[in-house]
Amino acid sequence: MDRDILEAGRSPETGREETRGGRGSRPEDPRPTTSSARSRPSQEIPQREYRLSDSARQSMADIGRFRTVSSEELARQRYNGDAGKMQQDIRHLSSQKLVRTRSVWLGKGKERLEVVTLTRRGKQVLERSGEKGTFYAGFVKPAEMAHDAAIYRMYEAEAARISKQGGEIRKITLDYELKRRVYSPLAKIRPGSPEYSKQQAEIASRNGLKVVRGHMQLPDLRIEYVTRNGAIERTDLELATPHYRPGQLGAKAQAGFKFYASNSDHARLSAVFDDHHITSEILWL
Repeated sequence: MDRDILEAGRSPETGREETRGGRGSRPEDPRPTTSSARSRPSQEIPQREYRLSDSARQSMADIGRFRTVSSEELARQRYNGDAGKMQQDIRHLSSQKLVRTRSVWLGKGKERLEVVTLTRRGKQVLERSGEKGTFYAGFVKPAEMAHDAAIYRMYEAEAARISKQGGEIRKITLDYELKRRVYSPLAKIRPGSPEYSKQQAEIASRNGLKVVRGHMQLPDLRIEYVTRNGAIERTDLELATPHYRPGQLGAKAQAGFKFYASNSDHARLSAVFDDHHITSEILWL
């Protein structure tokens, strides 16, 4: 089924970019917009109608919730591996300036990763479509794209486990939102002061987080869900990579996070966990 969504016309946005190395065009602000944003002088702008299929709208929702999603993973998870159907939807969305794709080379001699994100216009259209949740628009630094794209794969793996146990997901929260929520109240307090430590502990407790060795530990992704028996639970997920120092992994283990990692990092991460007696399980992607 197709849905028609009305949206005020805006200036054109480009549809596809390519990036090598660590530089790219300036990203759009990834923070979710709020109703308190600065108002602009009202103008009579003709509304534009966007025609979205259910699959395209659902893809936009996935892309917006996770900020950056790899095209390959989107095809696997949202289209049951039908890359042709996924590409058709992305082309259609791109032609309406609702999404943008970018190719990133993952270092010298490594593979090419194609990722997709919402444009600001796409984010606004999605929010007006009735989809629930916090949505993000715009690319981040190229060096962060592979990590951010892997968050979606981690989510799908954990969502499958929750569903298999009869649970139903209610909400997902990325680390960007958690950081804003917990650090904003601390911004005007001097770090290291007794007041800072007191407020830090209280904020962590209110948000179901832990302070380990003086640092509030934040997961890459939090999932809140209803269990088969109707209880509300949450799980905090961390995507482990070889770039983490052992102390960082140990602190996150102490905070109770569940670890996921790429199969390609199996040997290196397993050795780090064993050598530093980190007993948390790693689930491999």
